[in-house]
Amino acid sequence: MLCEVLILDYLSKFRYASRHHVVLALLWHTMMRRGAVRAPDLQDYNSDDQCIAVLHRPETDTPLKNQEDGERIVALSPHMCDLLDDWIDSHRPDVTDEFGREPLVTTPQGRIHATTVTGIVYNWSRPCIINEPCPLNRDPNECEAACYESASKCPESVSSHAVRRGSITHHLQSDVPQKVVSERANVGPKVLDQHYDRRSERAKMEQRRRFLRNI
Repeated sequence: MLCEVLILDYLSKFRYASRHHVVLALLWHTMMRRGAVRAPDLQDYNSDDQCIAVLHRPETDTPLKNQEDGERIVALSPHMCDLLDDWIDSHRPDVTDEFGREPLVTTPQGRIHATTVTGIVYNWSRPCIINEPCPLNRDPNECEAACYESASKCPESVSSHAVRRGSITHHLQSDVPQKVVSERANVGPKVLDQHYDRRSERAKMEQRRRFLRNI
């Protein structure tokens, strides 16, 4: 799989503040599940306080996997807020959903669908889409996975869950405490350790060593 940062750098340069850029940036920056990415409304985002509220609203088609236990306020970086502000000001289709709510992430038809989030990730995790060489030496003009609708057929493409898992591992590798990652990503420490943390045991040991050098 391509490095997520490489994909975001490409989008920042060539597709800045597009729907695809916003979706992938939210997935990577916040470690949200795809259902949480589509759940917030405009009023749930606070640019001044640099945060976004993730709320369980099953009666209007935005449930969270962990229901009320999945509700939280997620801090955002200044860079992420700049991106969301530019999306809202310049590119967001000004539409409401079927329940009269104003979604943060929209398409011309309304709130973005969960399968659309997955499709975006499949599309942008293909090396050829950002002009990187194909590891399989396929010709994009002949490859069955070269179009958006067939992106999932690319052996290199991944789902939104893989981006979430990669982001969790990245945060842990960056010495963010496990408790902080657990609460931000809304995943229990045991599940995080068993299913999300891709660090090797040696990598974990070397990280611990950095904290113990002066003891």
